[in-house]
Amino acid sequence: MTVTARQFFSAASAPIDPAEECKFFASLKMRNGTFKLTRPSRFADLEAVVGSVIGGRSKSLRQVLDVGASIGSTTVELAEFLSALGASPQVIGTDLFVEAHLVELAPGFRILSDADGWPLQYDVAGLPVRAWIRRLDYFTMAIAPRHLAVALLRPRLRRMIAEARTMPVRMASRALAGRNIELVENDILVPTPSFVGRFDFIRAANILNTGYFPADQLNTAISNIRSYCRGPGAFVLILRSRGSMHDGTLFELDAEGGFHVRARVGAGSEIEPLVLNNEQGAAGRP
Repeated sequence: MTVTARQFFSAASAPIDPAEECKFFASLKMRNGTFKLTRPSRFADLEAVVGSVIGGRSKSLRQVLDVGASIGSTTVELAEFLSALGASPQVIGTDLFVEAHLVELAPGFRILSDADGWPLQYDVAGLPVRAWIRRLDYFTMAIAPRHLAVALLRPRLRRMIAEARTMPVRMASRALAGRNIELVENDILVPTPSFVGRFDFIRAANILNTGYFPADQLNTAISNIRSYCRGPGAFVLILRSRGSMHDGTLFELDAEGGFHVRARVGAGSEIEPLVLNNEQGAAGRP
C-alpha cells in the first residue's frame, strides 16, 4: 500500500499512471472477500478473436454492458476496442462495490469504508494501514484487534454515512472521465428492470466462474444476462483469466431465446455447459 485513500482521492483530477491506480485499488479488500484486482491491457489478446465475429455488425452495437467491471479501466479498453471496429456505443460497467466514503473519526485518524460502513483502509497520521485480515494475523494474534476494530467502528461509520458526515468517493478509474461510460453498483444475481431488453453486447469477465458462485447462482446470473439482451443477435462474452491466459466463449442469442457458441478463446468458458443448458430451459419460456 503506497498511499492513503485521502491522498489518492484528493488528487482525483491529477493524471495518474494506470499501473499505480490499479495498485492502489488492488490493496482494498471488499466485504465479500474479493479484491479490486485489475490491470491495464488485461484482455488485449482476445480482441482478434472477438473482433473477427462482431466486426461486421459493430455499428449495431449501440448499448454495451460490462459485468464485474471493477474500477472500469478495462471497460475503457473495451469501449476503445469497439470504437476501433466502428461502433459508438453507450457503455455501462457494473460492480458490486463502487460507492465509498472517507470518514474522519478523529484528528489524524481516517477510514475509507464502503457504502455499508465496512472498513477498507485505515489512515493513521498519514500512514496507510490495511483493514483486512491475512493468514499471518492468525499466528501473530493480530486477528483479534482487527475483528474488534470492525465490530466497534462499523456502527459508527454507518451512522456517519447516514448523517452525511463523510466525503463520498467512487472506486472508479480516472480514465472514465469524459467518456460515454457509466460505472454503477449492481448485483448480477438481482434482476435489474432498467437493464431488461437493452444491450447488444454483454461481457462478463472474471466473475461468472465456479470459484465465485455455485451452479444455482450461476444459472440465476445467466438468466439475468439473457433478459438484459436486446434480442436475437445480441452477443455475450464470458471469460476467465489465469495469469496471462484466458478461457472464454462468445455466445449469440438466437430467435428462440437461447444461446449458441460463436467463438472460443483457449479452452472456452468453464460455465459454457451451464449457459447452453440454461438455454434449453429458456426455449420454452414466453
